[in-house]
Amino acid sequence: MLIRKVNIQGSFREWWPHSSIPIRHSSIDMRVISGQFRGRKLRGPRGAEIRPTGDRLKESLFNILDPSIQGTVFVDVFAGTGAIGIEALSRGARQVVFVDSSREGCRLIRENLELCGIESGFRLLSSDVFTALRLLVREGFSADILFMDPPYQWRPYRDLLEVCFRTGLAHGNSRVVIEHDRKAEVPEDGEDYHRARTVRQGHKCLSFYGFKSPGI
Repeated sequence: MLIRKVNIQGSFREWWPHSSIPIRHSSIDMRVISGQFRGRKLRGPRGAEIRPTGDRLKESLFNILDPSIQGTVFVDVFAGTGAIGIEALSRGARQVVFVDSSREGCRLIRENLELCGIESGFRLLSSDVFTALRLLVREGFSADILFMDPPYQWRPYRDLLEVCFRTGLAHGNSRVVIEHDRKAEVPEDGEDYHRARTVRQGHKCLSFYGFKSPGI
């Protein structure tokens, strides 16, 4: 499976699995919850730069999305360790696109894919989120589920939702899920989309967005 790396300027590098790029050791502290790769341990970050979704919140996310994961095209934005996208692949997603701008994040994603023996059904874009999403739009790409876990105190939620819902990246039945702090000011709705529900767990929340139905 070809892994395409896109830097912030939009140029490309191509990586192949099992390449000569060194993989450094990091601690194992996560797992795949369900599906084909259930119980597989994943490597987590060593510092505070990457903040992975906790197992309890991840389980809540997939309890809501399941069984609609099967056969879907899934985008894991601010992917960090890749744990969310790998969980989607484990539960039957047809394709997962991982997006992350950090070298550490991309390293962990590649390492965790290899730990699970995943060699196909994914794509890795190493780029800032807006560059990556614009690239997908130019390619005519459309996703069924987009999951986004931006850094703490990140602000452009509305811009991100506009890109998803006004460019063809999301289609009529698509869902966009944003993980955020409970104090974050995330949009209720926009011209084309609305927030369907919010799930709270401690200080973290999952907000689910979809296209507005006629009359909303």
